[in-house]
Amino acid sequence: MRFMFKLLVLVPIICTTAALALPVESASVMLPFGFETQGKSFPAGQYDVTVYDNPHFLIMRNRDIPTKSLSWEVGPAEHLPHSPALSIKFDFGTITQLRTIRLGAFATPVLDQHETTSPNIKALAHTAH
Repeated sequence: MRFMFKLLVLVPIICTTAALALPVESASVMLPFGFETQGKSFPAGQYDVTVYDNPHFLIMRNRDIPTKSLSWEVGPAEHLPHSPALSIKFDFGTITQLRTIRLGAFATPVLDQHETTSPNIKALAHTAH
């Protein structure tokens, strides 16, 4: 009887936990330059970008230095035909600032405070692995 009670209590908890934060999309990109965002500096290197479900959030993590990671809430991205799976935009001013990340059907809001019409904004695009 105790076993049945534990089973009835633990199974829903395990299933609920497993249903939260499942990866939806992922990709990897090599950034040959360092950048800043949210007041933190990030080195050049290989970055893994993953969108998780429930709620939708994106994590960008340096593969060599896992403590160099950031997360953002993401929303639906504008559907563009022939767009790469992963698109990362930077503002290449005096300091390289991370501007936006788009992965599949999800995108971050604008991450820095520069003008949206800045001539220094360039996209780095890469397909998912």
